[in-house]
Amino acid sequence: MRAKKFWWYVWIVALALGAAANPSHAQIFQRGRVQLFCHRTANADLPENTLESLEYAALLGCDVVEIDLTRTLDGEIVLHHDGLLERLSDGMGVVEETYSQELALMNAGSWMSARFGVMRIPKFEDALRLARELHIGLYLDLKSKGIGPQVIALLRSEDMLEHVRFGGEWDDVKAICPGANEDQVSDVAPGVTAEEIKGAHSKGRFVVASFTANHHEMDLSGMRAAVAVGADALFVDYPRLGADAVGRPAETKLAELVRQANDGPAPSRAAAIFKIARYDGFPTQHLFEQWLLNEDNRISRAAAIALVTSHPPTPAEELLPALRAKSPTARKNAAWALGMLHASPQPLLALLGDTDASVLEETLLAISRCPGGVPASELLPFLSHPSPLVRGAAALALARHQPAAAASAVPAALKTDEQFIAEDYEHYKERGKPKLTQQEIDPIVLMYRGQMKLVQAGEMLPEADALAMMEGQAFRSVEDYSLVAGLVAGYQLWDRIGEDPRRAIAELNSNDVDIANRAEWILVKANAGVLPYVRAALSSNDRAVRERCIRIVAWHGDLAALGQLHALEESHAEEKELALWAIAKIETLQFQEAAN
Repeated sequence: MRAKKFWWYVWIVALALGAAANPSHAQIFQRGRVQLFCHRTANADLPENTLESLEYAALLGCDVVEIDLTRTLDGEIVLHHDGLLERLSDGMGVVEETYSQELALMNAGSWMSARFGVMRIPKFEDALRLARELHIGLYLDLKSKGIGPQVIALLRSEDMLEHVRFGGEWDDVKAICPGANEDQVSDVAPGVTAEEIKGAHSKGRFVVASFTANHHEMDLSGMRAAVAVGADALFVDYPRLGADAVGRPAETKLAELVRQANDGPAPSRAAAIFKIARYDGFPTQHLFEQWLLNEDNRISRAAAIALVTSHPPTPAEELLPALRAKSPTARKNAAWALGMLHASPQPLLALLGDTDASVLEETLLAISRCPGGVPASELLPFLSHPSPLVRGAAALALARHQPAAAASAVPAALKTDEQFIAEDYEHYKERGKPKLTQQEIDPIVLMYRGQMKLVQAGEMLPEADALAMMEGQAFRSVEDYSLVAGLVAGYQLWDRIGEDPRRAIAELNSNDVDIANRAEWILVKANAGVLPYVRAALSSNDRAVRERCIRIVAWHGDLAALGQLHALEESHAEEKELALWAIAKIETLQFQEAAN
């Protein structure tokens, strides 16, 4: 009954909106140039009904793209053709019987090929926003009955109502928007004659020659023939073929992008490189490899990203020559790309002798992302490198490949940096805390950045070692900028202290209010395993500790603490109000058992 009421409400709202503004016609059919319509997004090139496939259809020159709309169990509209999850995702079941939150977790890309990695089933509104940005129209194939009012409401909210045509289960759309689909269209088959098209035109019809689902999907000569005899549009599964047939080949666009990538300001060149990388199935890898060698890091890095993100990603062996390039920019970006591809770390070891610090940073960071066991002897020397960023990246690499060695080496490196920071800060105070010049700020920023990587390396240590290091950082009293490490470490303790929160409990009475506050919130965010320790601390002789523990059990909704809280209410007048608040909070959080 609730579902029926919901859809009735949507219907009434949509009718009201429809009365306010009714489109005269969909502005997707335009004469004067042969348009290109794409069937079910670029389904022969990329996983269908994904945002990536929608964008690719536009990239290849499509003016209008068909998408399929299905309603989920919780009433969301998503892009999906079959309605069955087995073919188009790694899930099982029926879209209309599945929550949109579950669909959002499914991989809608790898079913077509592992090269596409993870793609998602998009919501209709996301597709509308992308189509608006791409300046394309949409053909909406409504697969679920009764979704017309909701579809119209979303089209209005995204200002796309005048840029769509409806198909499928769209009867309820007509009642809301009588002018929808008023443009008369003649769908004709391959082999259509000039006389047939002339006859359709004489009746004011827009002629679409279909080359989908009729064994003519790759009939390029047939497409050209349809254009030659006057078809207004081609409807295709292969946009690259269609674009060629209508005289706007994708290769020409691509050639122009290559020209832009070769010449001009670096930002526009990089933008062109990124756009070229979206052209799946074109021979562009060699171009990216050439741009990788560019001495301008903005160009070289863009090329490296393109090599990693193209479909399929570049084979690691293709990047090896760039590791020996004369330009340090090329060497470091090639190293970065190998790390992002999770390649073997062995080719990267040769770069550990590089004299350029930026190359060392990227190489060590790349090694931290690669599988295999790099010897500790290769990495430990870099924990004493003059560059904070090299030290930080080396710590990550050591923690990844040799965690036992990192368990002692990483905390020691962090302590050395913190001692240096403390001494530098004391000197700064002795100088009266003057305003720093940019020249003085830059090394401080570098030290801070390196410190963050050392903390991240600590998070990767074996659990007991990571816990000890995070506790040491979170509960370290400090005034200088290294205090940020304590904040980060405190967040890491949320999921680490459940079995032994004694250090956090002890810090509740710290003289440093920042540490005491941090300890309290760590215990609030930790799992229920901390609660027996917190209840024990409710009997502390320290009022500040008791009050913090009262708040902690309250935020947890700890039913087992109610007896102690009632006792505190009676025995400690100064804490009566807080105890009553906690009791009320806990009782509120005792929700009724969910219905079966």
